Amino acid sequence: MFHHPSHGLGNHSVPPYTDPIQVVEAKSIRYEYPLADDYILRDVEPLVSAAGVHLVLNGHSHVWNRFRNAAGVHWLETSNVGNSYGAYDVSSGMSRWYPPGYVLQGDPGGLQPIVPTVAPLVHGGVPLPFVASNEITVFTLLDSAAGVVRSYRHDTRQPSSPAVLFDEFALS
Repeated sequence: MFHHPSHGLGNHSVPPYTDPIQVVEAKSIRYEYPLADDYILRDVEPLVSAAGVHLVLNGHSHVWNRFRNAAGVHWLETSNVGNSYGAYDVSSGMSRWYPPGYVLQGDPGGLQPIVPTVAPLVHGGVPLPFVASNEITVFTLLDSAAGVVRSYRHDTRQPSSPAVLFDEFALS
């Protein structure tokens, strides 16, 4: 489990999780975070993949999104509880406000987001591979006996409405 997103569509998936490099210019000092030096993607993900881990949880960006790498590891951010800056996916049309050289849309780690398997939110007739809302909250349950992960959403504008199962997948 990480706080910083390892794979993600949220605002805090950038900059990479690494030591900053100071850049001193005539009138300013700035810091750059090279994607190639991201500790989670470069050092931890290969270890997790080799160890046969099935699920990595992370948060921080206040969105829900899920990815699966070539080794079969699910990377799940399930922290959409309001105060969302949005999801920076091609389907949202939004771009991160970082300077050139950073990933402005999509997952900085290069994985494609997975559209929820049961009842994804839809925008313009297109199923969205994320939840990024200030009105919808998301929670996720791990059924350890069955080896199944289920994510639910609830519209806080309708407090008496039931939670809706929108994604479910087996750990294997």
